[in-house]
Order: sequence, then C-alpha cells, then structure tokens
Amino acid sequence: MEYAVWLGLFLPLAGFLILTVSSHYIGRRLTGWIACFTILMAFICFASLLLIYTHADMTPQSFTLYNWIPVDKIQAGFTVRLDPLSLVMTLIITGVGFLIHVYSNGYMEHEEDFVRYFAFLNFFVFCMLLLVLAGNLLLLFVGWEGVGLASYLLIGYWYHRPAAAQAATKAFVVNRIGDLGFLLGLLLTFHLFGTGDIAEISDRAGKEFAMGAPVLGLLTLLLFIGAVGKSAQLPLYTWLPDAMEGPTPVSALIHAATMVTAGVYLVVRMHPVFMLTPSTLHLVGAVGGVTSLFAALCAVGQTDLKRVLAYSTVSQLGLMFLACGIGAFYAAMFHLTTHAFVKALLFLSAGNVVHMMHGTTDMGKMGGLSKVFPKTHWLFLTGVLAMSGIPPLAAFFSKDLILEQEYLAGFEVLFFIALAASLLTGFYLTRAYCLAFTGKSRLEDHVLKAVKEAPPVMLIPVSILAFLSIAGGLLGFAFGKTPILEGFLAEVGVTLAEKEPSNIFLSPETWLSILIAVIGVGTAALIYTQWADRLRQPFAFLTRSFYVNELYWKGIVVPLKALSRFIANFFEPKVFDGSIQAVTYTAQGVSRRLQEVQSGQIRSYVAWMVVGTVILIVYLVI
Repeated sequence: MEYAVWLGLFLPLAGFLILTVSSHYIGRRLTGWIACFTILMAFICFASLLLIYTHADMTPQSFTLYNWIPVDKIQAGFTVRLDPLSLVMTLIITGVGFLIHVYSNGYMEHEEDFVRYFAFLNFFVFCMLLLVLAGNLLLLFVGWEGVGLASYLLIGYWYHRPAAAQAATKAFVVNRIGDLGFLLGLLLTFHLFGTGDIAEISDRAGKEFAMGAPVLGLLTLLLFIGAVGKSAQLPLYTWLPDAMEGPTPVSALIHAATMVTAGVYLVVRMHPVFMLTPSTLHLVGAVGGVTSLFAALCAVGQTDLKRVLAYSTVSQLGLMFLACGIGAFYAAMFHLTTHAFVKALLFLSAGNVVHMMHGTTDMGKMGGLSKVFPKTHWLFLTGVLAMSGIPPLAAFFSKDLILEQEYLAGFEVLFFIALAASLLTGFYLTRAYCLAFTGKSRLEDHVLKAVKEAPPVMLIPVSILAFLSIAGGLLGFAFGKTPILEGFLAEVGVTLAEKEPSNIFLSPETWLSILIAVIGVGTAALIYTQWADRLRQPFAFLTRSFYVNELYWKGIVVPLKALSRFIANFFEPKVFDGSIQAVTYTAQGVSRRLQEVQSGQIRSYVAWMVVGTVILIVYLVI
C-alpha cells in the first residue's frame, strides 16, 4: 500500500524529468505517450488504494519517506497522509488530469514546443498531488508554491505574446500576496504547536485552546488569506480571468481539478482549527458569498467565451467558501467534485471551438456554430445545464445541498446571495451558449467553410466528462440512505444538518433552487435566441468587472511605480548614496588631519604633549 502511494505521487515527476532531459531526442507521439501514461498509472495507483481502503475498512495512515527537517519546534518529515479527503482529491486530480492530457495531444498538435508543454503539465500534476497528500503544513506549502510556479510556466507558455507573459506574471505576483499570509500562518503554527503535522495540530487545537481564542483566530485568518489568493476570491481574484491567455487545456486543469481548489482544500483540511474560530468562519462565508455574486455579475457582461467560464469558476469557488463558512465542509467538497467534472467539460468544449477556429474566443465573432460543431455544442450545453443546477445533472445536487445548509443554519442573507448567484449562473452560461452556437453565423463564408468538428482525440475525453457531469451527482445523493461520498468523507466533519435524513424533492428550498435555475436558463435562452441581434453591448462596468483592475492600477500600481521612481532617481542617489559619500569624505578628512599631526618633528610632539598635559590638569582640578 505504501509503495502505491509513493508510486502514484512520483510518477508525474518522473514524466516531467524524462521529458525535460530528453526534449531534444523524442518526437511528438512518444512525448504524448509518456505524459499521458504517467498520469494514467498514477490514477490507477490511487484507484487501487481507494479499493483497498474501502474494502479493508482501513483508517487514515501516514507514510514517511525520510526525516526532512529534524529541528526542535519544526520536526518536518517528508510525510504523506492517506485518508478519504486526500484520496478523493488525488482521484480528481489524476482522473480529470489524464483526460486533459489526452485532449492536449489534439489541441497542441501544431505547437512547436510540444515537449515543454507536456513537461510542465506533468510537473503541475505532481505539485498538486504533493499539496493534497502532504502530512504536514510545510510540505503542503512546498506543493502550494510548486503549483504557483507551474501555473506561471503554463499560463505564460506562449511567452512571445505580451498578453500571455503579463498574465503569467500577474498570476505569480498576486498569488505571492496570498502566499505571504500562508507563510506567516505557517510560522505561527510552528510557534504555537511546535510541529507542522496536520493530524497532530487538528487533535491538539481543541485541547489546548478555548473556543474563539484570539491567537487561533489570527492563525486561521492568515491561512485564509493564502486560500483567498490561491482560490481567486475577493480582493485577490484578478489573476484568474487574465490566466485565460494560456492554452485552453491549461485553463481546464487550473480551474477544474487543481490549483484554484487548493484554497478550499486547505480550509477543509484544517477544519478542526477553523471550527474553533467562529469569527474567521463568518468571514470565510461572507467573502465567499460576496465573491460568488460579484463574479456572477461580471460573467454576465463578458464577450470572451473563456472569460465567462473564468468568472464562473470564481463564482463557484465562492459558493464552496460560503459552505465552509457555516461548517458545511462536506457540501463544499461535494460541490468541488461536481464542479471539477462540469468545469473541465465546459472548458474543453470551448477549447474545441477555439482550436478549430484558430484561437477565436470573441463570442461576437461566433453564432450558429451548432451546425459546424454538431457534437461539441451538445457537450457544451450539457455542461451549461449541469452547472446551472438543472436536475438531475451533477451540480444540481451539490449546489442544492449548499443552499439547503445555508437555510437550515439560519444564514438567510448568505442563502439569498447564493440563490442570486445560482440564478445568474444559469443566465450567463446559457447566454454564452446562445451567442456561440445559436442564431445566425457572424463568420465570413470562407472562414465558416474551413471550420469543422474537433477530432476524436479531443471529443472522447470531453464525452467522458459529459457522462460524469450527468451522473456525478449520484456520488453525493441516494434515496433513503447515506450517499457514497458523504459516507466516505464522514471524518471530514459532516454537520448535524447534513446528517439529518430528508427527502430532497419535498424540500421547499429544493423547489426554489430548481425554479431559480429554470428562470435563469429560460430567460437567457429567450433573450439571446430571439433578440440577440438587437441587443446592445453589455454594460461597460460589467464587461470591465466593475473597474477593479483599473482601481488597482491607479490606486496601487501607479503609486508604487511613482515611489520606485522616487527611490531610484532621488532617494538612492541623493540620500542613500549621498550619506555614504558624506561618511567617506568625513573619514578621509579626519585621516588627513591625523596625518598632519604625525609630522615626524620632535618639537611638534612635545608641543602636543604640553597641550594634553594642560588639558588633563585643568580637568582634574575642576
């Protein structure tokens, strides 16, 4: 069992090293085989571990490869933790990641630097696996930073494009802001507990600290700042929409199965500590709710197909944090799982369109594509309906559970915020589908004739994701008994309300959720199939995301640039260098005067002795 864990973890790293070392010697086909095979084998390892874990009725276990930092009050080993939460995450990462790897063979077929792309993709998967399997916070932080580096390399894959290079830099810098909070939280953890072992911290926190202890509130707040940066929540969300400058499979990997869910995973993993700090949990719920509604409004005004999906991810992550804010950690993980299937489906379906239309993402240049993409448009529509919360598709069950938990917990404001975000989700996704696939084509005839359906290597992975988006909700729903996922994740901390048996179809919150989803989808379908040509451009403040980027630019970037110019042009040469030169000149002047005293003349030395004697006598007398 231990060997399977290490094999599953290090296979993607092995793929990365093989591709990096042999990049000049291997061809495209072998590159694709190596990259895909390593991820597939990692998935098989973790799937076999799941079977062993469930059938052998095992308990969480830790495996240590070696003692990494044997220092007092740190004691960090290279330790992985195998439990239901890490197993679910590894299966999502490697399962969805494998489909994205296969898809990439078709999407990136015309790229010259084929090997570099797949090497970075493998490295990304390894770092994410290290993050979710880490048994201590320091090792988790290594994976956390590794994912940040990998995302920088993949978002900036087309580094010769200024927009891609800027987007990669922005993602890297904004994530470092959040990571500073995580790092400070890590240092505070070592100070409080003398260890970074997650299981030990979770066990000792409730015994050594009282509910609402201020120091624990500070710790959880710092960890949440790290989660806000990684999971693109307000105010650190701005990097994620710009990350669309990278290849579409990269967007699918970042949004669906890996990087942006790391913040949610961190909160769920550390939930015993967060449960001791109600004030931080309230903040988590508030930030999640506001972000969910804000991002949904921004998505309504986007004209770029991939940016619509990017803001959709920000909004759905907000719902996950909103669930965490009331302690419904299982609901958050359930929605994380279904979101991985559906968002990968949406991104890869959009990737079919973008790839076959040679990089076009502007929905104003699409329209009527259902005739050109007879399979892709059905796949994309499946994702739209699933994410909108139409039953019995996957996200309906997870989103409805979040709404139900908000209502049962008495957080009515958050409940109605989540309801509004759900309404907008159905609206903006259906709007995107209608603008891209229905109505009259806005392509020129010769361009339209050149466009065709995506090849099988791209359609098959998307079709599998479509199946998971349809049936994936059954993981967390069952008639009259405990759902599979809920029973498996019981130790994550299922809330009392979630344990109560209820008939989902008799719940008024469920019918309200269905009604809201139908209204959102139906309204957008009516508007954008009947009057799409007559509609004006969306409100500028929605298209420009309430001008947050402009506010950051003028309020933060411009003043910092002005300060840096002041330091470089005035403070450093005039004050800093000037003060150093003044000290230098003073020392040189004093040395010259002392040289004059050392003249070598005896009468001069006698005179100085007399003067010194007189001064000493006067001092002693007075």
